[in-house]
Amino acid sequence: MLTEILDYIGLDLEKTNKNLECKKSEFNISKSYDNAILYRKYKMISIKDIDILIGMSDRTTDIKERFALAKPINDFIKEDRAYFENLLKLAKIDDIKNIEKMQQEFSKHIPYFIKYEKNYLWQIYYSSENKKYFMLFPAREEGESSALFYLIKKKLENSDEKIYVPICKEEPSESLLLKQEQTDIENYIWLFTKEWPNIYETEIDNTKKIYIIGKARIDDSFESKYRIEIKSKEEAENEYTLLKALFILSTQTHYKFNQVVDEQGRLRLEYDNEIIQIENLSEFISKQVIYQKGRAENVEKQIKKDKELLESLKQDIKELNDIYMSQEKQIVMFLNCKKSIFKRIKFYLKKPSKIATFKEKKKVEEKIEEVVKEEISSSEAYTLSDLINVCKENSKIEEEYKNLKADIFAIKNKKINLEKKVKNAKKYLDEIENHKKSLMEFWKFAKKDENLAIEQAEENYVQNEIDIKLNLDEDFQQFAEKADILQRQKLSTDEINSLFACNYVLNSINAVLLGKDEKALNEDLKKLKREYTENKKVQIFGDIEEDYTKIKNLNNKKHRENKKNIYSVLKINDKTSLEDYKNIIENLVRLLNEAYKKITAIVSFPVYYAINNENEYVLAQIDPKKLELNSIKEKTIYKKEIKRDDNVLYFSNIVYYDNYNKTLPAGMDESTNVLIKTNENKVEKEKQINILQEEDLFNIKIVKIKIVEV
Repeated sequence: MLTEILDYIGLDLEKTNKNLECKKSEFNISKSYDNAILYRKYKMISIKDIDILIGMSDRTTDIKERFALAKPINDFIKEDRAYFENLLKLAKIDDIKNIEKMQQEFSKHIPYFIKYEKNYLWQIYYSSENKKYFMLFPAREEGESSALFYLIKKKLENSDEKIYVPICKEEPSESLLLKQEQTDIENYIWLFTKEWPNIYETEIDNTKKIYIIGKARIDDSFESKYRIEIKSKEEAENEYTLLKALFILSTQTHYKFNQVVDEQGRLRLEYDNEIIQIENLSEFISKQVIYQKGRAENVEKQIKKDKELLESLKQDIKELNDIYMSQEKQIVMFLNCKKSIFKRIKFYLKKPSKIATFKEKKKVEEKIEEVVKEEISSSEAYTLSDLINVCKENSKIEEEYKNLKADIFAIKNKKINLEKKVKNAKKYLDEIENHKKSLMEFWKFAKKDENLAIEQAEENYVQNEIDIKLNLDEDFQQFAEKADILQRQKLSTDEINSLFACNYVLNSINAVLLGKDEKALNEDLKKLKREYTENKKVQIFGDIEEDYTKIKNLNNKKHRENKKNIYSVLKINDKTSLEDYKNIIENLVRLLNEAYKKITAIVSFPVYYAINNENEYVLAQIDPKKLELNSIKEKTIYKKEIKRDDNVLYFSNIVYYDNYNKTLPAGMDESTNVLIKTNENKVEKEKQINILQEEDLFNIKIVKIKIVEV
């Protein structure tokens, strides 16, 4: 093996190899240098320009110590030959060939996302003092040494080839972006995507480029990679200026920008379906200033109207109070008269007082007028500071408007309750007047032991419904636990099993539900019988795949439960007839319909699915990142907002496990699917998004997805 690897790389351990000769360069490490991020700078450099140093250390050793221990390769071979021979024995020719093949590809084009697998093997540094590259190979790491022996092989061949490699811990050149600007861009992009980007600098044929690589959430749901390529100083300034402006606008005002990936895979930011670029940034700012000024005028007009409405409501409250006090006096007088015979006669002979009537004034609709964006004339140019200032002024006005709305809301509730009291008091007084048609009738009525009480007005508040929405990143675990507990409490074992069966026989369930032909049933049954026949363990053990003493883990929580299997749940075997199967599915439909009525949404959340057949049950996904986009026909995804109290069934843990020992953790750890019905789904809005997908190291594809909101 030793001879074979030596022959392959062309190395003679008995001779001094001139092509490997090198001197240990000076290499000073600045304070900031040691904290620089690894593998952020990639270069195409000549093999001849790289010296090889080997040291008795590993990659985790401090860089100063690693360099101090390192020796030029010829010296290392002489002085530490036994250790070097051990490295040779561990080397694999196929690994060296793979690196050679990869570097040949890099000579044509670099990886789309810049870095590549096992880039850490190179350990190449640059000495600015000697303007020299050197490999600092850690000999104590008895792992993969293919990069070292590839480099030795090429140097012994006296090759003029160039290789594409990361330069360890090298500071940014700052020829396109200053170091601080790169840090700023990382912060800016994090604000929009909530993901840290990676910024790489490449240098190929003396041409420097900056690449910003990361992940973004498209349409607040779908995850996509992106790549921003910066080829010139002007492009760098434009990108920095755009991101800085939108960052300031987002942090200083209410403006929020959506992330999109364009057809080139570049990250873009949009507002109100308009992609903001450096070319239209100034126009966007000016339009928004005009819009915000118009909005402020409309809010001020509405404030004036609402103040008038508030005064009117206060007057109504005063009138209602006066009416109610008058009614109350008459009722108290009647109750006092019941205590004496003479007072009853006196009350009977008393002329009825006129009860004031109340007419509610016409309701005023609270609606902010739509502001039509005006065309900007050439003389109207606004800056970012103008927009921020007008937004701050608007915030004050809107706060006043909000407080005014709260006052109106409170006084409307008060008015509703007073109207109820007036209405009830009037009914009571009308009842008294009805019994005054004859002295005898009134006498019996007033002599009753039970006192008629004034009906209490219910606290009939106009509810300002606050719809709680699910935050998938922050609240999912708590949401999932509640959903699972709810289903354990409300659903029977058979109903839960009917939901479990939807993972396997949903086509059969929908076929029976809609009275379709038996094609779907026949296909599902054939598949189930074939799988049952092939699965000997299921035939013997059924659901008991393990004994109930065995500890298992679910989301880092221990339990002693077994997973269900569809054959046991449906009581299917290789002898089940189509008629038997149809009866089983009909029973499932009945159970599923009952279960569906019992469970409702805990909070509001959107779901996503690929099939939208009316009146059918569908498996919908809460987490769109788990959708298999490549398998979706016509690349159309339906998005439906499940509102609080809408019917829905959750594929929670209890659906998948028997919970025989009552040790099953609550949650949705097996699936983030839900079951919904698709009836009455009208299309509200459609939009197209781009998802960037990596095909291989060098190629990507843009998947166009149509999102249909129903």
